[in-house]
Amino acid sequence: MEEPVRFGVYSGDAFLVERTLRRRLAALGEVERIVLWGDEVGAAEVLDALGTPLLFQGAGLRSVVVRRADLLAGDQRLIQALRGGPPDGVAVFFVGEEIKGPLATAADEYIHFKKPTKAELRELAVELMREAGLRVHGFVVDLLVEACGGDAMRLAKEVEKLALWKGGKLRREAISELFYFAEPAPFGFLEGIGWRDALEALRELTQLLKRGWDPQRIFFLLVSQVRALILARAAQDGEPIPEGPDWLWRRRLQQARNFTKKELLEYLSFLQELDLAIKQGRMDPEYALYLFTLRLALESP
Repeated sequence: MEEPVRFGVYSGDAFLVERTLRRRLAALGEVERIVLWGDEVGAAEVLDALGTPLLFQGAGLRSVVVRRADLLAGDQRLIQALRGGPPDGVAVFFVGEEIKGPLATAADEYIHFKKPTKAELRELAVELMREAGLRVHGFVVDLLVEACGGDAMRLAKEVEKLALWKGGKLRREAISELFYFAEPAPFGFLEGIGWRDALEALRELTQLLKRGWDPQRIFFLLVSQVRALILARAAQDGEPIPEGPDWLWRRRLQQARNFTKKELLEYLSFLQELDLAIKQGRMDPEYALYLFTLRLALESP
């Protein structure tokens, strides 16, 4: 069995970086996780994290992930300390936009991910669909690649959106309507939900509907937002940070502090009930959106 990577440096396309990092961390098994931000700490803090004793004896490896590590890539103290690899029992990963030089060459694994080509996006679409348990159809792959605009992260989000229909029935001609193409996402409404600002969310929702946004589309994004908050809340308890841009997950980690894990799971369950009612024709998607947002308003402190 191949030994897991204990010293990795990854840069370039944010989605491909996070996807690789997630796999490397999973290969380590149960580990104590430490996340540092290279624009907030220096080499001394990274070295301290590498040398800090494990919190629990027998916990296995410790993984130290340094995000936004570009500023640290040329630090001679850090490079010298890692030339022979990390200490026993420790794995370290540096991720950033474009990491080059001695730190990269000293790593067990160094990958700089260029923006994927159209052919590579097609391969990624097929892989993501299979991972999501979706049947792969050529015309759906074509739509996904067109909808993502060359962005691997957006491609993953579109597959995630499509996966909400898994097990249900969706007309072929309706599939293209799920994808937004150049249409901007309703960030104001989703941000209001994330910050638990129900009044702002209600204002943004009303404006979106006045501008002709499809309430069904907004509902799909709302489900994705709540799921993302659940993942962010889990990351605060030691789970891996999900794939995505650093700035986005830092914001979601902040937003997740506004909720308990129990509340978020209850909100997701409520959305699933609303979704079933919509599919059965018992509720209009616009009414479901207002119902969810009003519940958030009533339960907010």
